[in-house]
Amino acid sequence: MIRLSASIVLSACLSLGLVACGDGGGEVAILNIDPPNGATQGRPIKIEGRNFRTDIGYTVFFGTRRSEQVTLIDPETMVVLAPQVDDPGVVDITIRADNGDAFIIHDAFEYQAIAGGIVDRMGEGPEKQQGGGLAY
Repeated sequence: MIRLSASIVLSACLSLGLVACGDGGGEVAILNIDPPNGATQGRPIKIEGRNFRTDIGYTVFFGTRRSEQVTLIDPETMVVLAPQVDDPGVVDITIRADNGDAFIIHDAFEYQAIAGGIVDRMGEGPEKQQGGGLAY
């Protein structure tokens, strides 16, 4: 789990003019991306923060790829579906609010090449997986 320092994120956003006010009038802060990595096939990602506005929508990009699903749970939690990509690597996450505000979290998510999952090996017994014989 990656923990982002609110003051560092806010300082970076302030210098770029990227801070917005939430429902309670406070500045939006991005505190955590959970998990900070995942398969290139995409997966749900929780973005934790403060003062997400519930009266507007958000668009989230992983690198240059737009998430097809963004759900605002409450003013502190957003769940997004990381889009599928072709190649592993580290990408920025950009959050754009419908009111025009934007937040860039540099090097926030790492796509990983994950292969050989349990579904890929279904129907194979231990002898097939280990090249013969049991490995007990």
